[in-house]
Amino acid sequence: MLGVFESLELGILDQFFRVQSSAKREVDDRILVVTIGEEDIAQMNQWPISDERLADLLQKLQEYGPASIGLDLFRNLPVAPGTESLIEIFETTPSVIGIERVVAPAVEPHQTLAALNQTASADVVVDDDGKLRRALLSLIAPNGDVKQGLAARLTLDYLYQQGIEPEMLDDRGLLLRLGKGRIERFEMNDGGYVQADDGGFQVLMNYRGDHTQFESVSITAVLAGELTDAMVRDRIVLVGSTAISINDLFYTPLTGDQQVAGVYIHAYVIKQLLDTVKGQIFLRTVPGYAEWLWTLFWVTVSHSVLDRKALKSKALAWRLVTQLLVVGSGLGITGYILFSAGWWLPLALPMVAVVSTVALGVVDRSQQLQNLAAFDELTMVANRDYFDQYLAEAMKQHKQLSLILCSVDYFQEFNNLYGYSAGDRCLQQVARAINLAVHDSDLVARYGEEKFAIVLPDTTAEMSADIAKKIQRQVRQLEILHDGSKESEWIALSYGMATISSQASISPHRLVSYAGQALDKAKQTGQSSIVLSDWQELVNTRK
Repeated sequence: MLGVFESLELGILDQFFRVQSSAKREVDDRILVVTIGEEDIAQMNQWPISDERLADLLQKLQEYGPASIGLDLFRNLPVAPGTESLIEIFETTPSVIGIERVVAPAVEPHQTLAALNQTASADVVVDDDGKLRRALLSLIAPNGDVKQGLAARLTLDYLYQQGIEPEMLDDRGLLLRLGKGRIERFEMNDGGYVQADDGGFQVLMNYRGDHTQFESVSITAVLAGELTDAMVRDRIVLVGSTAISINDLFYTPLTGDQQVAGVYIHAYVIKQLLDTVKGQIFLRTVPGYAEWLWTLFWVTVSHSVLDRKALKSKALAWRLVTQLLVVGSGLGITGYILFSAGWWLPLALPMVAVVSTVALGVVDRSQQLQNLAAFDELTMVANRDYFDQYLAEAMKQHKQLSLILCSVDYFQEFNNLYGYSAGDRCLQQVARAINLAVHDSDLVARYGEEKFAIVLPDTTAEMSADIAKKIQRQVRQLEILHDGSKESEWIALSYGMATISSQASISPHRLVSYAGQALDKAKQTGQSSIVLSDWQELVNTRK
């Protein structure tokens, strides 16, 4: 992938997430989120909440037998009163997992939980646009220890109670089996990313539904005894702040300009890990070469469709737009179908490639139309209209110029004897012979049925006569048999020339008239004659 497309690819991915999450989903009965909002903080009149309240909260939750409790709250310092009570709860409740921040600026965990190995990382990976699209399942701490993320730790503890453990499937640590599913580690150029930070064991998140799919209850309600057994029993319970003032908030592909609390981010990751056990998958990507093959496929499709339907006719703008919409829609729908199946393939680059293909096709078609307007379709030399324009422009430069008009002798007899198809082939061969005899700077045009005009810039009468002789030789070498000719067994041409100096002031029409008069004289004089417009015969070659 090219870096310039990264933001476009991520934007498309976000849109896919929003479409995928638009359907209402059932509340996940494996997770409970205990929220601490602005109203809760106002009612407690304290932040951070005291150790006493936190101990009371944990005790009430523990009474209902949760599978595990994740504290998405930094507790590196005591908050009196109740510090001893909280330590006692930590020491007697192995299901409680606290957090720390490993990546600088680091935040230490609660000492008691650290000593009991009941801590996990709360670090997250934020993209350059401020959104969370990747989950950090584990990372390497500065001391070299592997530290699991909070969501991963809680999920693995939950699954361990069910006899399910993770299994690494390769030596590089890129593929992990969890139950029926597999988890692929994110690498820096996966999907639409380019040289992204891929430290730790990261995975691409696959958002399905917003945070309302998680049952939540406020800390105030829990402390007031409003919990039920069904809300907590055997669930993973997350405790965290949702208050704007605490600023533990993040943008996701689903939230637009709104933010979602970090505690719900952990809930998203837990849900995806648990779903993986059942066979659902995190987003997968394909190797770089496969992305280019995917792009090439769509370029081929667009080129094929446009070449057959649009560019072979004088397609109007609306038709090209229609073709773009058809191919673009096909690309988008195919991309979303693959996305729904768990595959993230680039769409921005193929779409740009498709548009570029169309643009190049339009340019090519425009050139073809210009050629059709400027060239004779049979002989592929300039046509009469283009000749008139070219000669007028050339004469405006007031430079010496010569014009040759030549005509195939006894051409009507040739057509009558050999047929019009043979006549067409004869003209094509003659046109090629003339082109071989002139310079690249000269213009050859079909002037009439069997007539050709040759504009020779910066050419004297003598030089133009030499060119006419070269044309004679080239045509003679064709050896096109002409039994209908009264003077030769081969096809031959007659030539009329007119030359003007740089000081001459005549119209293009008059110059053509002079050359035409000379051509008439050449035909009267005899086959394969070259005559100058002043009626002086320069060459009279008979064969």
